[in-house]
Amino acid sequence: MTEAKLTRAAIVDTAIEIADEEGLDALSMRRIADRLGVGAMSLYRHIANKDELLEAMTDEVSGRYPYPGGDSHTWRERVRIAGEIDWVLYQEHPWVLLTFATPRYSMGPQSLSSLSWLVQGFGQLNVPTREATAMAFSVWNHISGATLPHISACLMARKGMNPGGSNGLRALLAGQSREPVPAALAALNGAGDSNLTQEELLFLGLEALCDGFAARAAGSTSI
Repeated sequence: MTEAKLTRAAIVDTAIEIADEEGLDALSMRRIADRLGVGAMSLYRHIANKDELLEAMTDEVSGRYPYPGGDSHTWRERVRIAGEIDWVLYQEHPWVLLTFATPRYSMGPQSLSSLSWLVQGFGQLNVPTREATAMAFSVWNHISGATLPHISACLMARKGMNPGGSNGLRALLAGQSREPVPAALAALNGAGDSNLTQEELLFLGLEALCDGFAARAAGSTSI
């Protein structure tokens, strides 16, 4: 690409490719310029600095995984859909888990649109907008937290580390704990490992959150 044809979109797309392949640590203006075949200084005519780049990357990726919008889904369906879409998003762009967690880079136009759709759904519970917004962020916090173990394992494997193996809980479930078993966990000793996948645990948690939201809303309207 010649510098005359260089665009902001091309810079952002290339930055996303590098982050997807090697993580945010590998991202630099020099790496982007080398991949595009232009001088590094030419990038600054389109992107002021790395902070602006990360913000643009985050919003671009958000826009590639939009929530469906419209009014045709119940609030519970919207929570489920958010979980399904964000699960795929984090698998394909694990670095965005970090930028979403950084206020400076999150909540661009695309994220605000997704937030609005969730908040609109929670409005069906007849709760104030501020409470509906808190519910939406609770959903997002659970999704990112439930996805983190899977993403961490993928990132470690990419760096040549082995994320598998046993740990204290697995040893306890197998009845092979080398340490005294805490009394509250005695029933788990030798009970066997769970067959639930990380994705299934994600949706179990979302269902529990929804049950809590419904109970909370019902309690507030009955007062």
